[in-house]
Amino acid sequence: MGRERQQAARALSRRRRTASPGGRAGGRTVTAAFAHLGRFIARRPYLVAGLVVSLMVFSLYGASSIAMETGLETFVDTDSPEGVLLDRYMGTFGADLVVLIVESDNVRDPEVLRYVDRLEADIADERYVSGTRSLPAAIRPANGGLLPATEAGVAEAIACLPDEIRTRCVPSGTMTLLFVILEPDLSDDAGDRVLATIETLVAVSSPPPGVSVSVSGDPAFDRQMQAAMSREIGTLIGIALALMVIAIGLLFGHVRYRFLPVGIVLCGIVLTFGIIGFFNLRVTSPVIGAFPVIIGLGIDYGVQFHSRFHEEVRDRSLHEAIVATLSHAGPILVAMCTTALGFLALLSSPVPMIRDFGTACLIGVVSCFVLAVLIVPAFFALFGYGKQAAPATPAGTGAIGRYDRFLGNLAVSVAKHPIPVLILFSLIAVAGIQYDGAIGINVDQQSFVPETMPARVSLEKVERAIGGTSTVPVIARGGDILDPEVIGWIDAFGTYETEHRDEIVGHTSIVTLIRGYNGGSIPGTRREIEAAVARIPEATLQHYLSGNTEAVIEFSTADMEMDRTSALVDQVRSDIAWLEPPAGLDLQPTGKPAVYGDLYSGIVLSKNRMTALGLLLIAAFMVLTYRRFDSLAPLLPVVMIIGWNDLIMYALDIANTPLTACLGSMTIGLAMEYTVLILERCREEFDKGADLYDAIREGVTRIGTPVTISGLTTIFGFSAMLASSFSLVSGFGQTTVITIFFSLVGGIVIMPAVAALVLRRAPRASGHESETPAGA
Repeated sequence: MGRERQQAARALSRRRRTASPGGRAGGRTVTAAFAHLGRFIARRPYLVAGLVVSLMVFSLYGASSIAMETGLETFVDTDSPEGVLLDRYMGTFGADLVVLIVESDNVRDPEVLRYVDRLEADIADERYVSGTRSLPAAIRPANGGLLPATEAGVAEAIACLPDEIRTRCVPSGTMTLLFVILEPDLSDDAGDRVLATIETLVAVSSPPPGVSVSVSGDPAFDRQMQAAMSREIGTLIGIALALMVIAIGLLFGHVRYRFLPVGIVLCGIVLTFGIIGFFNLRVTSPVIGAFPVIIGLGIDYGVQFHSRFHEEVRDRSLHEAIVATLSHAGPILVAMCTTALGFLALLSSPVPMIRDFGTACLIGVVSCFVLAVLIVPAFFALFGYGKQAAPATPAGTGAIGRYDRFLGNLAVSVAKHPIPVLILFSLIAVAGIQYDGAIGINVDQQSFVPETMPARVSLEKVERAIGGTSTVPVIARGGDILDPEVIGWIDAFGTYETEHRDEIVGHTSIVTLIRGYNGGSIPGTRREIEAAVARIPEATLQHYLSGNTEAVIEFSTADMEMDRTSALVDQVRSDIAWLEPPAGLDLQPTGKPAVYGDLYSGIVLSKNRMTALGLLLIAAFMVLTYRRFDSLAPLLPVVMIIGWNDLIMYALDIANTPLTACLGSMTIGLAMEYTVLILERCREEFDKGADLYDAIREGVTRIGTPVTISGLTTIFGFSAMLASSFSLVSGFGQTTVITIFFSLVGGIVIMPAVAALVLRRAPRASGHESETPAGA
């Protein structure tokens, strides 16, 4: 009798599943299209397998052209006014500076001085080097062109140097600095070559005993960062896949071929790499964080299709199970589209690296979904599944059975008291949203890299020694720079900023150079100005004047947090407008501080705008897809989760970065995946004829376990990011793990309450009891 009842229950379940094969998710057209695809794959699995293999070969070819990118161009659009100005500044004045740190017990030792002088001469002869500055070069003019032969002579010569040169070249008795000025606007390849040459010259320079030399500066920092990022991608993907294999092995053991979703994810990553490489898309530091996102979402699609097939094949033939599985792909397609729209909102960001992250996630999500649709049915058509996949023990036993009962009981309890549950969690969300503006923002690229990275260590050593290297350059263009009126205005502007802005400690410009080479005064006529300019060494002049129409005013600043830097750049812009430059003269802050300041402002302004745009896009998509306003119900838990995220980030003192600024849009995409699937499965059971609470119990039980498995597996995958040596990536991993946990709570706890309110007003699908399985 027990077996007969079980068979009768399965037959009834089969009739009910057949009655509404696609639910209301994608409409009859989408259902029919997926059913047709299922029949095609079931009949021609070898053709589909060949297509997948061909995609992988194509992807491997495309991935071979991927190269990491760093630098300021990842923070600003090169074709924007700010980007054009930055490119002009970097190409004309903003030469990269390589700093060689020479350390010894006594840098005043004449032997050490002669060593630095030889090393400087070797480096100065190299291609792409436009000039050098060092202690020996500063001492020679004041010592008859020679280097002192005694330590006392060296000390006396150093004492005669101007304070600025002495501070820069010999900041302490144990350190002297050799500055190598590279040619402006070098390509990445040329910069790498000259840096490698400098490192080789240092390695073979045979320093005196007790003398060590290390290479620092932005070029060395960018090169090491790029190499570390390239290594990091492979490591993170490997760790994420290993953790997911463990999670799938522990949580997905009730099905056959439990590791198939991991294979789908691996193929999805390869396809994503291939598309990025084939279309020559940029790979920047945030893109590293995109791959665990892709892995987490990809595993969800594999688990969902695999679980549905496991459910369908219990009382169907293999062919029918494949068709039925894809016939129910509508809700998964809708969930994928909402996820993609969440990432699409990131493309509205003014920050290029955020758009790079959104593009990579968008490509990865679509790739994993398409591969899951193709691989799951083709794999089972080729290798079979077997009726032994069905549980041999009565339903409800074992760990999965107990968890199913827990989910069902929890869902019914919540569904019976929906209003109090929604009010409680809404209040928590509202409290979190209040703290959104109090969450800090960090866009300092130097703080994102490992603290032990040699280039960062040496750069911080230089900053400590000479009191920081921060400058805010202001480029002046147009008009006649050497006109006495313009010279007078630039002098007044530089003096005003230095006296009225506490963050500014000094300034250097063509005017300060003219004063220095004219006995401490500014000439009054054009001819006298040109005579003073002619006395300035060309190597010095070219960093502050280009022709007669471009010049740079360089403000030296104290080391500041990024919010203060952004505020200072805005104040300088306001002061320029208030002081009214001469007619035809245009001044704009540029360089790294302006870029970082604009990035800070961009994150502040666009973070919530991207989130709102993501919600709007998904809301429009849901209404157009379902043609009813109650389709917006899955958005309610998502909005709550956004508030919960703000609260936890404030409580844990987690700052917003270019990656976590994407969290709002990414939360929408991740959470919608779960809420849509749960609501649609409850609606499917309701349309079969079950009463409200039974429909919610059955729906959450059916879909809750796969959602939990995919969610926990995704958490395992994102946990790989916690192992990253880049604080940018590890911090993003931390917040994303929390977000996925909240998404599970929103789907399993909040959605039953939402479903209870929605289904109470929803009409049942007509004719559900009279339909037959003939259409299957």
